[in-house]
Amino acid sequence: MRPGKLGWFYKALLITTGVIATAYVGSSFLVGWLLVRPRRRGDYDCIPRFHFGNLEPITLTTTDDIRLHAWVLLSHRARPQDWVLVLHGYRSDRIVSVNRARFFSRRGYNVLILHFRGHGGSQPARISYGYHERKDVSAAFEFIRSVYPEARIGIVGVSMGAAAAAYAVGHGDADPAWMILESCYDNIRHALANRLVLRVGYMLTPLVAWPVEQIVERLVELRAEDLDPGKALEKARCPILVMAGDSERVLKLVEIEYLFGCIQCPKRLVLFEGAGHEDLLAFRPRQYARAVVSFLRDFAGGKKTWTGSQDKCDSL
Repeated sequence: MRPGKLGWFYKALLITTGVIATAYVGSSFLVGWLLVRPRRRGDYDCIPRFHFGNLEPITLTTTDDIRLHAWVLLSHRARPQDWVLVLHGYRSDRIVSVNRARFFSRRGYNVLILHFRGHGGSQPARISYGYHERKDVSAAFEFIRSVYPEARIGIVGVSMGAAAAAYAVGHGDADPAWMILESCYDNIRHALANRLVLRVGYMLTPLVAWPVEQIVERLVELRAEDLDPGKALEKARCPILVMAGDSERVLKLVEIEYLFGCIQCPKRLVLFEGAGHEDLLAFRPRQYARAVVSFLRDFAGGKKTWTGSQDKCDSL
C-alpha cells in the first residue's frame, strides 16, 4: 500500500473508531438517563371508590424538600392504630397500589398509598431505585405518627418499593412492625445485568453494563455498592414476608434466596410457581391472600407481638 493511501486508511480507521466510541458513550448516557428520569407528573383528581373506607389525597414533604402526593384510606373495619404503607414499584401502574389498598382495608387496616418522587403526582426527581426514596418512606411514617403516635405500621413494598423499605429500615428512617417485600432485587448490579441480558444478550451485557452503571452513579449521586437491599435488611428487626415468582427473568431464584438469607428470623419465603416479575396479587389472588393472611395472623395481627426471641424461619 502506498504511503498516501496508508495515511488515508489510518485516518478512516481513526474516524471510524471515534464515531463508534462517541456512539458507545452517547448511547450509554441515553440508557442511563432513561433509567433514572422521572415520569411526567400526573393529575390524580379522579379518586377510586372503596367499600371499606374513604380515600383522601394528601401532600407530604420529605427532609430534602421533595413534595409527595399520597392517598390515605381510613378503613371502617380498622382500629386507629393499625396501618399499612403501600409502596409501588419502578414506574408502576397505580392499579397495583390501589388493589393492595382494597386488600388490606377489607382486612382491618388503614392504608397510606404513597407516590414516590419522580412518579405519579409527586414532584419530579431522578429515580434512585429505592435509595433516596427511603426519605419518602420516612415522610409517610412521620405523617402517620403525627396523627396516631401509637400506630403499628406495616409496609407492603413491590419491587423498587420493597427496596425503598429495606433502605429505610437499614438507615433508621423507619421502624415498621412488619414488612411484606414482593419481587425485591438483591443488589443493583444483578438487577441491571438481568434486564440487559433480556435486551442485548449475554455477550454484550458486560460491555453495556459498566458504562451505564457509571453514568447512573453520577446522575443519582450514588455508588452501585450503596444499592444493596440485602445488606440493608441485615439490620431489620421485624417479621418479614418475602414473596416472588419462581420464574422471574429479572430476579433470579438464587438472588431471591440470597436476599432471604440476609434477613433475621422470624421470616417467611413464599414463591409463586410460574410467576415472573409481575403483580403477584393479580397473578394468583388466592395464594397471595393465603400467604399474607397467614403471615399477619402469626406475626402482625396485633394479637401476637414479636419480642425478638422467636426463631421462626419458613420457606413455602
